[in-house]
Amino acid sequence: MERRLDLTWDDKDVFPGRIYPDTAFLFQRMEEKTLNQVSPQPGERVVDMGCGRAADAVKLARCGGQVTGLDPSGIMMRKAKGLVEESSTDVALVQGVGESLPFRSGSLDKVVCKGALDHFADVAKTMEEVARVLKPGGEAIFAVANFEGLSSRLSRALCPLIRYLYPRWEPLWQVPEDHNYRFDYPMLKGFASEYLQIKEAIGVSLLWGAPFWGVFLKPLPTPPSNMIMGLLDRLAHHLPQISDVIIIKCTPRSTR
Repeated sequence: MERRLDLTWDDKDVFPGRIYPDTAFLFQRMEEKTLNQVSPQPGERVVDMGCGRAADAVKLARCGGQVTGLDPSGIMMRKAKGLVEESSTDVALVQGVGESLPFRSGSLDKVVCKGALDHFADVAKTMEEVARVLKPGGEAIFAVANFEGLSSRLSRALCPLIRYLYPRWEPLWQVPEDHNYRFDYPMLKGFASEYLQIKEAIGVSLLWGAPFWGVFLKPLPTPPSNMIMGLLDRLAHHLPQISDVIIIKCTPRSTR
């Protein structure tokens, strides 16, 4: 896979045209669980790496953190600037890359990267940089899509049969063209543990993108639909290996 740095990335095509309940649930729980792992204390220096529109950065700033949003895309920086101005929050915005973080060594309390790490050109170098800029005892939180989760495995196993019955069916759980990495649990742990010590690993959601799962949920009333997805999310929390999204919390290795 040729790994590239996209300085003009745009999120306009990120969300599918039709939002099924499992998709809405996944994005909501991914955001909630990731930001809960960050939970900045007042005055803590936090960098949202790959911040996109800076929606998460704004929420973290409202919790009292001194937040900087970092993104390589000039397009996303312009969108982020507009959102920060509308929110009236004190979020600094920097156009830059994770492979060369523009911060002093040992100067940050927390670094968070939600749903963006698989776009990076060099994840190993990024992990090294994150370890460098964190204070001793600081924390890094990464959230990535799991392409070896249960839903992905089901999609691959059933794809020939479904394609035979429904030739126009396209599996939702495929690696997008703008991704440089296809993460799973062992791969994410391997990259992180080279420079960081993993404190906690949790999962988010089960069965997102599984064949016809969203179609099954859509006609259900909202309360039972949310109850089903909530129960599966509780199970996924303890089984990041098969969950739809993996979240890991790390701290710099004391020997580095």
